[in-house]
Amino acid sequence: MQAWLRVLRGVWPYRWRVVISMVCAIGVGMSYASGVAVLLPVMKIFVSNEGVHGWANRTAAEKRLAVSILDLDGTVKRTQRSATTAPLGLFVTEAQPTADDRLAPQGAVDKQIVQVQATVNGTLAASRKWFGTKSQMGMVDLLAHADPGTPVTLDVQAGAEPVMAMTVRPQDLPVYRRVFTQAVAWLPDDRTQSLVWVMAFFVVLCIVGSIFRYYQQFIGMMVANRVIMDLRRRMYDRVVQLPTSYFAQKGTSDLMSRLTQDTNTLTDGVSMALGKAVQEPIKAVGALSVALYIDWKMCLLVVLSMPVLGIIIRKFSKRMRRASRGALESWAAMLAIINETLIGVRVVKAYSAEGFERRRFARINKKLLKEQGRLCHYGSLSRPVIETLAVIVSSVPMILAAHFVLAEKPNGTDRESFFLLLACLVSMLEPMRKLSDVNSKVQQSNAAATRVFEVVDLDPEPNYKYTLPRLAPHRVDIEFRNVTFNYPGHEEIVLANINLKIAYGTNVAIVGGNGSGKTTLLTLVPRLYMPAQGQVLIDGTDIATVSLRSLRKQIGLVTQDTLLFADTIYNNIAYGARHATRDQVLDAARRAFADEFISAMPEGYETRVGEHGVRLSGGQKQRIAIARAILHEPAILILDEAMSQIDSDSEVKITAALREFTKNRTTFTIAHRFMTVVNADLICCLDAGRVAGVGNHQQLLESCPAYRKLYETQFRDIADDAMPALNGAAAGNAALPQGAPEPAGA
Repeated sequence: MQAWLRVLRGVWPYRWRVVISMVCAIGVGMSYASGVAVLLPVMKIFVSNEGVHGWANRTAAEKRLAVSILDLDGTVKRTQRSATTAPLGLFVTEAQPTADDRLAPQGAVDKQIVQVQATVNGTLAASRKWFGTKSQMGMVDLLAHADPGTPVTLDVQAGAEPVMAMTVRPQDLPVYRRVFTQAVAWLPDDRTQSLVWVMAFFVVLCIVGSIFRYYQQFIGMMVANRVIMDLRRRMYDRVVQLPTSYFAQKGTSDLMSRLTQDTNTLTDGVSMALGKAVQEPIKAVGALSVALYIDWKMCLLVVLSMPVLGIIIRKFSKRMRRASRGALESWAAMLAIINETLIGVRVVKAYSAEGFERRRFARINKKLLKEQGRLCHYGSLSRPVIETLAVIVSSVPMILAAHFVLAEKPNGTDRESFFLLLACLVSMLEPMRKLSDVNSKVQQSNAAATRVFEVVDLDPEPNYKYTLPRLAPHRVDIEFRNVTFNYPGHEEIVLANINLKIAYGTNVAIVGGNGSGKTTLLTLVPRLYMPAQGQVLIDGTDIATVSLRSLRKQIGLVTQDTLLFADTIYNNIAYGARHATRDQVLDAARRAFADEFISAMPEGYETRVGEHGVRLSGGQKQRIAIARAILHEPAILILDEAMSQIDSDSEVKITAALREFTKNRTTFTIAHRFMTVVNADLICCLDAGRVAGVGNHQQLLESCPAYRKLYETQFRDIADDAMPALNGAAAGNAALPQGAPEPAGA
């Protein structure tokens, strides 16, 4: 549960909102308990002969005299008494330690109080009536409402013979009971009218409880959304800081699942934790408080049996946590298949592989269904098991309570209170049932939290922090010194003992066969990967010792797999250059020969390119990427097959423009086109991860067998066709944009 507790720590910034939510939850619990307690006066109105007024006054009189008294209504047989007992008066059955000694029953004779006399404001008041009305105060009414300390004379008799007359002084009532007694006194004498008022009070309680419930749930849900928003931001921040090697090993679909599906699960869990997990226990405690007030001994037996439920809940929790994690992992796998199919939909259709993809999706879909079935099994089983055990646990003390009621024990619970006790226990079961749902959601959230924090706790790229020294503007050279590299998780050596030094401002063409390590070598310059051995130095400074931001700010990158964002053309060119002006963006587009097709579009630079630039051709996307690199004015430019999808005419123009732009810039170019290679100041030929030769075109033809073979197989056929274009391009240079600006950091 450590991951889940870490999620809940995110609530702390919103603690005052949580406090308000807790206050509302307490209001819900109080209204819930009060609604349950209202059942007692309703039953007194319907069932008991004493009515709600007589019940309230009798209980008040008992507290004031510190005795337990029973009415002598012949229809209610609660104790052994003779048939000649008078039908009016009070029957003292038990005296508390604080009661007057004369009130205690003597021997086998219980004291029957048949008359009450009291002096109120100097006036003698007397009554032999058991219950009174608002116009005529009865015996119990007088005992309940007499001022504290007022002398009250009690005429006591046993059977038909008087025993004594005694004067007692009723004690004061607690505030809550005094308020309750006074409130009941305001009810009409007519039972129907009393019922109407009691039900009106119940409706008011429901309305107040509903208002509290709304604010408690609303605040809890909003806090949950904010907590998960913060956590999702932390996770996304860490994702963009992860090294490229992580994505190469793990892929992106699992991260997408954790950022979406897992955080959604956490949102539900935190909402539940701040909602039902707070509200339902308070409601249960409220119902329990009413039950304790009625008969604390019976309630204590119920509470002591609750640990059995805790053991069962813990067993279910472990199984639900494992099932939830399996379901989330299956979600991630299914998302990976969906992502691959949609991105490669052209390939799927071209090879008529729809059936294969359907079967592949069906397999992972069935696996997900299996994991969800396990989750549903434990979730559906937990509630009825917990409810059944709760009923069984509650049955024993309820049977004992029923025994005392049916046996008419003098100190037993009366029938109305017993039914209220039963209602309280049933009211406690409802919150407990909902808490089983809370436990299910918490276990699912714990599994999701574990997956989320597995990403949050990952180490970012080395030297990502801004506290490291900044790399000075590039002005001298770039050196690969004894560089050896293999991809993380693979033992195969991709680059072996590379030693290469390039002077500032040199245009270097990196050539070689497929798998020779060309792209891998250049990924080391912006430190997308770290060499296993050796160093990459810029102006003599190891790039592993400087901040990544200062390094990458000096590098422009254009790859053959052009990535455009689902935004406008203007924003794609200006990506990463927040302070670029519109004139600078348009100038970069013109120098990349992108303005000619952009201006022809109805919305021009505000045209949205669609997801991954789907609305543009491959050549158009590459020209926008080149314009993006030009806008950044990098000191180091990396072109990885940057013109692989551009037609020959555009290639001639862009090559000429780049020739001017790359002045005073160190440029690395990976290309399979002869035109691009021969224009380079220096050619580096790689073969099987090693430097096979370095020099110009003629030198390598004479001295490097690997380059000569590459020329014969890849360049020779297009060399003759390219030479006229080269000559034409040289003649037309004067018409192309001149004067490239100084690189960044100059």
